Amino acid sequence: MNPLKWLLLCVVFGFASASEIKAAALPEGVRIIKAGGAEFQLRFAGLEHKGPAVVLLSGPNEHWHSDSGWFALLQPVLATKYRTYAVDRLGQGLSSEVNNPSYSRFAKDLAVVMSELNESEILLLSFASSSISSLLLAQQNSVLKIQGLLLIDPDIPLPHSIALYKGYPADWYKANLAELLPALKTGIWTERTAKKLQQERQQVQKLIPEHYASLMDWGYFDFMAQLRLRIERQQSRAKEIAAYAADLDLYQQLPLYSSRPVSVLNTDFEQKQLMLNPAQKSEIQAWQREGDEWSQLQAKRSGGQYIELQHSDHLVIFQRPAVVIQAVDWLMALP
Repeated sequence: MNPLKWLLLCVVFGFASASEIKAAALPEGVRIIKAGGAEFQLRFAGLEHKGPAVVLLSGPNEHWHSDSGWFALLQPVLATKYRTYAVDRLGQGLSSEVNNPSYSRFAKDLAVVMSELNESEILLLSFASSSISSLLLAQQNSVLKIQGLLLIDPDIPLPHSIALYKGYPADWYKANLAELLPALKTGIWTERTAKKLQQERQQVQKLIPEHYASLMDWGYFDFMAQLRLRIERQQSRAKEIAAYAADLDLYQQLPLYSSRPVSVLNTDFEQKQLMLNPAQKSEIQAWQREGDEWSQLQAKRSGGQYIELQHSDHLVIFQRPAVVIQAVDWLMALP
């Protein structure tokens, strides 16, 4: 049997440790970097290219799964002309376990990782809630030279949106974390997690345009998806969701960033939420209005692009990769 397939089966059935996974043949480009006393999983691609590096930071989908597996299509395409790093936060992928994983912690960790890599010029590409990490890093770090930021469906740091984010399920995880962690250790959510992973794979298959299908790295996508089944990763996910409210408090305090261009790619994925939750129509519409207003203002204030996409999925990085690449090209062409 192929060693990687054997390893994935071990992960699924719960008898592969993190050290055994790291010792096995990892997917192409995956390395474990020691930085700041912890280990971080990175996927490297396009290292032959000069200029600023594109740093890919993932946020969650509707199931709160959030790791570099979401870049299994975008990174190979970007790597044809840019040096790229997909970085997994502590508690994600094969990065170290930690008691307090969060997007705000990752902002500090990421600066250390970039220093370890001797990368001083970067472009930050952030999907969903990783906008918290990107904007905290950009506002707080004076060493890194940031070419620009591309925020894809970012979290919106305005009152109504923040209140919505802090509601269910984030408030439930925060209130029940102490009881949930030992319960997860028994494997009570492993089967339902596996079903969600299957749904996600089918969804992504439908989203990818036909002319990009041959570029999709399904081996890496599946490798990362199966890691989500590990009990430790289920627990890390719960911890991070429970810490989300504190992340949002820090995020909401940030002023609009204007030191370098910030482009915002804003989809209308909220329309799907409206269909699924008609009773919350007014709340979701207010969230969408805030998102449109803040995204336009942040782009304008910084000299970036505001890119509005209609009839688009939240996982637009699979559905409309050409638009994302054009946005990166625009930022990279700036002086």
